[in-house]
Amino acid sequence: MTRADRPFPWHRAFHPLCGADPVTLLELAARRGGPSFSAWPTFAVAVACSLVRAPFTLIEAGLDRFARAPSHPPVFVVGHPRSGTTHLHNVLAASGAFAVVPPVIATLPWERRTIGPIMRPFVNARLPRTRLIDGVAMHPDDPTEDEIGLANAGPLSYFHALYFPRRFAEDYRAGLLHRGTPRQRARRERAMAWYVRTMGRRRAAPLLLKNPAYTAHVDLLVRLFPGAKVIHIHRDPAEVFASARRALRIALDEMALQDPRGVDLDAAILATYPELMAGLRRSSAGLGPDTFREVAFADLVSDPARVIGRLWDDLGLPGGAEARTRAEAYCDAQAGYRSRAGVLEARELAALRRRWPEEFAVYGRLSAAGTG
Repeated sequence: MTRADRPFPWHRAFHPLCGADPVTLLELAARRGGPSFSAWPTFAVAVACSLVRAPFTLIEAGLDRFARAPSHPPVFVVGHPRSGTTHLHNVLAASGAFAVVPPVIATLPWERRTIGPIMRPFVNARLPRTRLIDGVAMHPDDPTEDEIGLANAGPLSYFHALYFPRRFAEDYRAGLLHRGTPRQRARRERAMAWYVRTMGRRRAAPLLLKNPAYTAHVDLLVRLFPGAKVIHIHRDPAEVFASARRALRIALDEMALQDPRGVDLDAAILATYPELMAGLRRSSAGLGPDTFREVAFADLVSDPARVIGRLWDDLGLPGGAEARTRAEAYCDAQAGYRSRAGVLEARELAALRRRWPEEFAVYGRLSAAGTG
């Protein structure tokens, strides 16, 4: 493909921050030093979009005061980035038994009934056919990670490390682990509650969401959303590390509004992964199998029918046999996909095993459980 044949990078001209509110944009610029000179036009577009959207935001806020509460508890998919969360999210969504949030609505949650529907045809026509980070096929109605909306609603988000990477390791860890001031954490919880409540009204079915930033906070999900179901998908730690490093490099190249050169991705992943997984184990302790289940990515790929059947039986997921059949059919259609995680050198793998002994024991493919 020649340079002239490549599609225009609309995500750079109309950055995901175009869905942010003015306060969040100003806070991000103030706390992280602002965008690089070459990225100022992109940031200016985001600011302009926030101002143009403001009247519609107020209109929808007024409508929300009279909206009904969601009639079904949500279902959450959690896991460290690049553990298979997107695949499981897509598998469950393919069942047709859940309400999902498409890309445009996820980015513009405040204007889901006004600007969102108007923008959908324009944005959908320009979405890439595959995800930038891994080549997975994309469609305009695919479910979207809700962090893209939550990153536009407050100061605590690991997406901010991708947008403003000057303090990458600090912001990546803080966003995934919700490490901030009490005020920031409270604002984050309010944003989560609002997002789930708002998106749960879009269809009379359980809302299906996935977000790695929920992984260490399963207890919070259950407290905020009584009756919620949580599914954790895990993957061999070596594959997680290689895939996360590759994905973050690509994401920074595409989304960073500051110069990403010099960012130590390895150090950020090495420090954050064990903390996130420890938080997952701690926050899910004591939850019953009808509320919290774990799935190995390797098992989902090798024997999807068994994994899907177990999830539906244990968690009491909706839709019955027809929903399971549709989910299994999606897995069959994806059978030819090959992961782009990359391969670690022997010295890297040895160092990783020394750094993450507990994680390899619990989640490694060669662990006693035999899962990856």
